[in-house]
Amino acid sequence: MADDVAKPVNTEYLRYVERTSALIRDTLDEMQCQPIFFIGSGIPKRYYGSPGWLELLQEIATPMGVEEDEFNYLIQKHDHKAIPLGQELQERAFEWAWKAGKSKFPKSYFKTDVHRAQFLKHMACEILAKRTPKEAAVKKLPLHGEIELLQATTPHAVITTNYDNFLEVLFQGYEAIVGEKVIRYNLNMVGEIFKIHGSTDDPSTLVLTHDDYENYREKKKYISAKLLTYLAEHPVFILGYGFGDPNVTSIIEDVGEIIGGDDRFIKNIFYVQWNGSIHDQISFREEYVIGSGSKQYRVRAIESNEFSWIYSAISQERQIKAINVRTLRAVASRMYKLIRTDIPRRQFEVNYQTLEGLISSDENLPNLLGIVPASNTNMSHPFVLTQVGQRLGYPTWHGARKLIEKVRAEKGVNIFETDNRYHCAVKSGTGPQSNVRKYSAELVALLKLVKAGSPYTVTL
Repeated sequence: MADDVAKPVNTEYLRYVERTSALIRDTLDEMQCQPIFFIGSGIPKRYYGSPGWLELLQEIATPMGVEEDEFNYLIQKHDHKAIPLGQELQERAFEWAWKAGKSKFPKSYFKTDVHRAQFLKHMACEILAKRTPKEAAVKKLPLHGEIELLQATTPHAVITTNYDNFLEVLFQGYEAIVGEKVIRYNLNMVGEIFKIHGSTDDPSTLVLTHDDYENYREKKKYISAKLLTYLAEHPVFILGYGFGDPNVTSIIEDVGEIIGGDDRFIKNIFYVQWNGSIHDQISFREEYVIGSGSKQYRVRAIESNEFSWIYSAISQERQIKAINVRTLRAVASRMYKLIRTDIPRRQFEVNYQTLEGLISSDENLPNLLGIVPASNTNMSHPFVLTQVGQRLGYPTWHGARKLIEKVRAEKGVNIFETDNRYHCAVKSGTGPQSNVRKYSAELVALLKLVKAGSPYTVTL
């Protein structure tokens, strides 16, 4: 990943990072729930070199005798569109499988009740399954530090059009819900990976050809409607898709009709875009328009050449590492069944006095579930400088910075020099300058005195 080598960071970009990090945290604070991730092929491509869609089709075509020159012809023929190209390769894979490639497939595929697309999908699954790293191998990947920060975000759920099992490897204990099963699934749960385009575990579920997409298009409205609550009530982060990706556009157009509002701005959705030249810019995209015509909606945009600081902003103050997601899913499932089935059927009597005791204190229910209070830097120093400034009545971070400089001039104390009760630097990436400065409530209280001209003391 030569593009990810640390470069000198310009001041405007640092301000952009600080401003955007604050916006992420404020959104999470306001919505008071874990985020939903919408993850595309750019994520496995970034972390372990998984092939993109056209690259995957070329790898499928090669053993069938399609040489590079002919494949380039097919790409031009289909206007660089993977869907019709997949449709044509489906027919070639079918013919090849019944002749020279017959030994490459299970015997069960040659029964008359098996669709001819199964051969193409089987080849796709084999390629992706071989490339997907196992849990032990993830720690050896070049960007494993960034991957660990992604794992620490503990999303409520993940929606993906990827076929591979990399997300199951990353988010241990999460359950994969594949294809049309999303429509019938109970969403009152936590820890799901909704694989809306299928999974390598079952080649027949893959959405890979034009016929598949026509079939998927008919059911997409139902899938969008099922996911509407997630996308409306949670912060949403779109990762691994380029701006304008049709998979993202189609979903947002569907849900935008419900949650877009009069201003057509969906403020809880963050569209994250990789940008290798970000450090050379002086202005940065903060919004993106999805869709066209009457179905245009604005969402928040984030550009970066590395994602560590984004993952850090998402995970701060929300880490539930003490909770095993598999256990949490089991508790939620049992509680759902208890409320919906067992109690109405009078299989259990309800002790309301005990329940009232549990809900009378914020500590009782977490203790019952085995959840203990967290103690870390993100709890003791929860604010970035923009948030400090806003708590002092300023629109941005500049006012707070001036007050800190005033403290330095009047008391001879530079709070930025060390990690202390007012300030600390949290590592957010592998580069020497990859960190986020965090500030405590004590700093806010101190700067309020400084701003008011009241007497104050500084003790680091």
